[in-house]
Amino acid sequence: MTETTTVAHAVLARLRAAGIEYFLANAGTDFPPLIEALAQAGESGGDNDGPQTLVVPHENVAIAMAHGYAMLTGKPLAVMLHVNVGTSNAICGLTNAYRTNIPLLLMAGRTPLTEHGTVAEGTRSRHIHWAQEMFDQAGMLRELVKWDYEMRAPAEADVVMDRAITLTQSGIQGPVYLSIPREVLSAPAVPSSLPLRAAPTGVAHPDPAQIAQAAEILLTAENPLIITADVGRSTAAARHLAALAERYAIPVITHVPRYLCLGNDHPMHLDYEPSPHLAQADAVLVLDCDVPWIPATDPVRDGARVIHLAQDPLFSRYPVRGFPAHMSIAADSVAALPLLAEAMAGADNARIAARRDRVAEARQAVRNRWQGIRDNARQADPIHPAWLAQCVGEILGDDAILVNEMGVVPQHAGINRPGRYFGPSPAGGLGWGLGAALGAKLAAPDDLIVATIGDGSYFFGNPMAAHYCARAYDLPILFIIVNNAGWGAVRRATKAMYPEGRALGGNDIPLSRLDPAPDYEQIVAACGGYGERVSDPDELPAALARAVKIVTEDRRQVLLNVIVSEVI
Repeated sequence: MTETTTVAHAVLARLRAAGIEYFLANAGTDFPPLIEALAQAGESGGDNDGPQTLVVPHENVAIAMAHGYAMLTGKPLAVMLHVNVGTSNAICGLTNAYRTNIPLLLMAGRTPLTEHGTVAEGTRSRHIHWAQEMFDQAGMLRELVKWDYEMRAPAEADVVMDRAITLTQSGIQGPVYLSIPREVLSAPAVPSSLPLRAAPTGVAHPDPAQIAQAAEILLTAENPLIITADVGRSTAAARHLAALAERYAIPVITHVPRYLCLGNDHPMHLDYEPSPHLAQADAVLVLDCDVPWIPATDPVRDGARVIHLAQDPLFSRYPVRGFPAHMSIAADSVAALPLLAEAMAGADNARIAARRDRVAEARQAVRNRWQGIRDNARQADPIHPAWLAQCVGEILGDDAILVNEMGVVPQHAGINRPGRYFGPSPAGGLGWGLGAALGAKLAAPDDLIVATIGDGSYFFGNPMAAHYCARAYDLPILFIIVNNAGWGAVRRATKAMYPEGRALGGNDIPLSRLDPAPDYEQIVAACGGYGERVSDPDELPAALARAVKIVTEDRRQVLLNVIVSEVI
């Protein structure tokens, strides 16, 4: 502490003390106190005043990078943006982070409070300082964070920072938002004798009586079924699921997974779609899954008993969610699954053996269908998405991580290791994959990061900002653009509603095409990367091998623009 130590210094120091490794910044006129604090730290010959700072040229890329880092490490990064305009640019990425329970500290400046102070005190000094002020800056994102606050008093800087960081990792993890006026950032810091922040809360255990009741339901069922999407967030929970499913021969559906919950090669991994398996189940364990099936198209068997198990099994922040629930168990899966397995001890071995045979037969039928698709896809021209997925799967070694946004379907990529596959948020905010891959590379610098991105998603990902960061911070990644010249999700939704409609009967589905498509492979070249267009299915394996070599040996980012068929 010196006479020139400000709250900006204290903020950076508290981030470092809390173990925050990176400070991602998209600066504006609210940042001068932080900029001065960083410059002074540089002059002092060290960086002990704060975490490593990275300039990120677009706010959504910064949020996605923090998302990607946290999904690997479980730890938050700090992101700071420019007042209300920077905050508004980040809302799409923040929506993804909130709905996926990603710990993240989002900070923003706030328009200076005063009109007649001195510039040195942080008062208004630019014409934008009037138009940028809002009555409630946090109001635009309050539904998308666990907690929001405005730092008002310099003496409370340590308390407020500690509380913000602790809340990101406590209970159900998630983002928080802290705004800081320029006058507060520039104010002299107040010496604090407070200890470091309070420890985050621990793992939530289930009610033992509910576990006993759930075990009884599953034990007495002839055809129990597990449906999950997010249990793979914890690799330990994924291991517990694998053991439970194998021990008691309970088939598992991983429905629209955001994490790899169970390997494709596990004998109880049945399918990625609940139909038609759901109609045969007399007991269903919905495990860390917000949408286990689509009620309008997937009927639940009459009399089937449904158990929901998650930290918030009712998904209470979803305005409407009406799935049947005979039991709702509020607990962390990493604690609940071993207890459930133990409570099921003494099961009828003959019943389990018979079910194991039935699951094996059903599973093989599903695999035969997948194999038939791959066999037909091998020679398709343009490249069939299933052939692309298979080829991508073949380059994924033990040191590879796949970040997949509207890119490849997991069943054709043969993904088997929890902690090595990540999909987008259920909120569907496009543009997540590019930044998430960068964040994953920050968290796992020695691993090969492969990002498969739909061409429509690539536009939303602010690609120049993402490729800039890959170059500036030495984050070589293999980006694969899955180019079907449009938004496949829009086409599929139209087909679902109007399967015999005029839109599908014509040569072009309105509002879904991106044609003429850019030469995506040229965009990465502007940031020092290597780009290549691939349209011949026979050339795809060699192109992928070249790309991996350039990323791993030359440490350059690579973009493959893969032309695929329009499969809806």
